[in-house]
Amino acid sequence: MNTALTKLAPMALVVEDDYVLASDLASTLSEAGIKIIGPAPNIKQALRYIEESAQIDVAILDINLSGTMVFPVADELSKRNIPFFFATGYSRDVVPPRFADRIFVEKPLDKRAVFEALSGCQGSTQKAPGHQENLILAALSPREIDVLEPHLKQVRLVQGQMLEEQFCEINAVSFVETGIISLVAVSLDGSQVEAGLIGREGMTGAGLLEGDWHTPYNMMVQIEGTAQRIDVDEFLRLVHKAPQLRSLSSSFARSLGVQIGYTALANGRYSIEQRLARWLLMINDRVDSQVLNLTHQYMSFMLGVRRSGVTDALHVLEGEKLIRSVRGKVIIVDRQGLILKAHGSYGIPETEYERLMGFSVRGAQNNLMNSANRPRFSVPEVRK
Repeated sequence: MNTALTKLAPMALVVEDDYVLASDLASTLSEAGIKIIGPAPNIKQALRYIEESAQIDVAILDINLSGTMVFPVADELSKRNIPFFFATGYSRDVVPPRFADRIFVEKPLDKRAVFEALSGCQGSTQKAPGHQENLILAALSPREIDVLEPHLKQVRLVQGQMLEEQFCEINAVSFVETGIISLVAVSLDGSQVEAGLIGREGMTGAGLLEGDWHTPYNMMVQIEGTAQRIDVDEFLRLVHKAPQLRSLSSSFARSLGVQIGYTALANGRYSIEQRLARWLLMINDRVDSQVLNLTHQYMSFMLGVRRSGVTDALHVLEGEKLIRSVRGKVIIVDRQGLILKAHGSYGIPETEYERLMGFSVRGAQNNLMNSANRPRFSVPEVRK
């Protein structure tokens, strides 16, 4: 028996629906001086243990509980900053991006692998991540931020600046902190329209993980701000060391594709007023202010309509008391009213982003509890 573990008397929640496996695991942990909570055979019981237990130091989660995935339990543990690992026969491909960095122990469970995973969990919450304004960076584990941060450089995004040019090679990846970047589709005759936009919820370089170093769009700064930038070669090298970054980057690329598709739907099927309402909501999602610095000329360019059409649409929205329009600014007065005005053109891409990424496009919510006194685990000696 390991004396360090016995002295600390850590509490471990076991979530496993197979009675024999759960009993064997509980017995193994108990022999090492670890006190068992559970085992819980389903999500409801696991959540009840979390709610009612005064102390949980670590959790061991089976992924599939009689056909139901364990991720609601993992989310609740994450909110409480309780470390956990997966003990499963599944691969990492089945877990949401927010859990891609977690330790996996394959079944059938090996005693040493279990205790090594417990030891690995000790550092997973000892260091709170630094404040990150970009939501992808904010979602990364402290370990992955430590890997990535030395290669990031904060840059200023200047309105009108071209970050990527159509058909040219991408040389850097930008994680937007503040401001808005537009993906502008340009036809062979030079006609242009905004196909999508990226704010603090995302990053540039969407095709890189698929081996595509070129972009079919002009990627232009629409609203000035800042970004954390990394060289493409460094980014591609580091994603192999950072599975959570790779998973989140891939999921964001998918969500951006969804957004572009629904922009095409809005452009083809909705009125200028409805499209403008949707576009203002999308901008509002990505900034911390109801005041949007936008000129009529810029809005007409982004929506692909005449300036007079934007002016008329703004008058309609202002007449319905949804916005106020002053020189160079649009002020959101009634967000819910704008959603109704958008008439279904807004909402699906935002919901899909949350499904794919695990947090809202309007901002991740951090509910980290103090873990300074959480006990450390060490690997006990395993008898042959």
